[in-house]
Amino acid sequence: MELTTLKATSRVLGANRENKRLRKAGQIPAVYYGKGTEAVNISVSAIDVRKVLAPGKRYTLLDLEIDGKAGNPAVIYNYQKDAISQAIEHIDFLKIDENSMVKVRVPVKLSGLPVGVKTQGGVLAQETHYLMLSAKPASIPTVLDLDISDFETNVTFYAKDFKLPEGVTLASGPRTVIFSISSKSKKKDAADAAAPAAAAPAADAAAAAPAAEAK
Repeated sequence: MELTTLKATSRVLGANRENKRLRKAGQIPAVYYGKGTEAVNISVSAIDVRKVLAPGKRYTLLDLEIDGKAGNPAVIYNYQKDAISQAIEHIDFLKIDENSMVKVRVPVKLSGLPVGVKTQGGVLAQETHYLMLSAKPASIPTVLDLDISDFETNVTFYAKDFKLPEGVTLASGPRTVIFSISSKSKKKDAADAAAPAAAAPAADAAAAAPAAEAK
């Protein structure tokens, strides 16, 4: 199992002001934990983390070198961003073992313009942008890329329909909807059907008006 070294420094869990001080110094508060390991509070360089999280490297296998001591295999399990600046504010590092399955959240990327949209006037709606998968660290895909060019209208694509890489299993619900392509004509028919129903009360009101005047 090939690992990428990421230097880290242990820290004492403290008040929010201490975390703010770390961030101003270019460090990100983090925690390293996993089965058989006591949680360790650490900080890592924001610059180094950006390299690890570069496109295509979301699940880089890491060796956290904590206070100069290597031998701490990990992946970035989760991280939180500031809602405005989008700067990473905290990271969870999960201890890994090359023979153990881990659950990870992997992005879903749809590519191509479906036939159902391009030539059939359908409407594409992506319902899910991430899926939970279970895999050994070395088998974790960076992204689930799906070419939807050949899909026509009136299609619903579920999580269970994905052809996952060997050694990777679905941890999300199998009937989680990834995307759908609906027909515009169906929406129009539904709208036309609703129109008479909406017009009926108005017609009744108009018919009642002369009677009221006659009184």
